[in-house]
Formats: sequence, structure tokens, C-alpha cells
Amino acid sequence: MQLYAQAARNAMEAGFDGVELHCANGYLVNQFISEHTNQRDDEYGGSLENRLRFLKEIVTAVSDVVGSNRLGVRFAPLFESTDEDRVYLGLVESDPHTTYIEAIRLLDQAGIAYLSLAEADWDNAPDLPENFYQEVRETFSGRIMYAGKYSADKALRVLQAGNGDIFGFGRPFIANPDLPERIRNEWPLNDVDPVTMYGGTDKGYTDYPVYRS
Repeated sequence: MQLYAQAARNAMEAGFDGVELHCANGYLVNQFISEHTNQRDDEYGGSLENRLRFLKEIVTAVSDVVGSNRLGVRFAPLFESTDEDRVYLGLVESDPHTTYIEAIRLLDQAGIAYLSLAEADWDNAPDLPENFYQEVRETFSGRIMYAGKYSADKALRVLQAGNGDIFGFGRPFIANPDLPERIRNEWPLNDVDPVTMYGGTDKGYTDYPVYRS
């Protein structure tokens, strides 16, 4: 826990406004939460309460450094997959709804600033269940951020339903450096070229044009 606290302290001393704990995508905290990877037989394993203990202690340790109002936590709750090879290390819990709602309840009690939920982002990936969106909102009183191959239409739909507050756009922002203006004015988007996006140079990364009418 102290290593997380020290990392947060380093970030704040470097001038950051806050920190986000990455508790998703098969990383360490996700491994503690998951029934598939957590095979411990001590107070950190077994029951869901025990599997969430590591998360709770890290959130407490980091909050003591940066303040809970400067802390966010990221999860990537998966409910199903249309392609087994794309499941993050197989970490689809037998009851993901209960697992993540209880984790989110813990975060709400800790008073963190925002919750970041990364949805599956591969082609034809299923949306999160509607009742999960709703219970997340009922459980968490801070800001809720969603990301994961979001379009402006999907973000607006989730916003208007009252289920989300902030939305992340990754790959579309790379291909469209003026993405907010394009969304605001309903201008067409540049297509993302997946071949050059991670090529290691500026080509396909920082050379996309802004919109010209």
C-alpha cells in the first residue's frame, strides 16, 4: 500500500492535480478482485469482501496523500465477450454485477472524486447491461466517466439517461485533433488508420488534419 501512496506523493510533488488508480484490465488490483486470479487463502482472498480488501486499503492510503477529492478509480467490468481471445486475461466474473457494484459501493464510502468505467472496445463488443448502468448511478454519488469506443451518439444517450457525466474518446481524438468542435458542430470525423496509429512515428498519430469547411 505504501508504494501506491509514495507514487501518488511523487505525482503531486511533480505538479499533478490528482491521480487515478488503474484497477482494471488484469493489472494487480484487478487480480486481487477477480475470483479467477485471486487464489489466496488469507484475509485478502476467498469471499468478495476479502478480495476487495486490497482495493480498500490502497484507496485509503492514496486518499491520505492526495485527498479523496483528487482521486479517481478505473474499472473495466466485463459481462460477456463475443470473442474469447479478447477477454482481458479471462477475467469475466461469474457475477460481475455484484462484484463491481460492491467495489463501487466501497469507493462511494471512501468519497473519491470520480469513477472511471472502461467498456469493452473491440468490434461488436456488447454494451454494459442497462440495469448495471442504473445501479452504478444509484450506488456512486460522485462523477461517473465512461469510455470504450464511444461515439458522440452513445455518449449523449448515456448522458441523457442520467447514467454518466463524463465520456472519454481515445482513438477518435487521435484522428481528430479538433474532436470537441466536430462533435459540437456535427462535422464528419476523420477515419482512424489502425495500421499507422502505433507505428512509432508522427505518421498516423499527430498528423491528422483539422476540419476544413
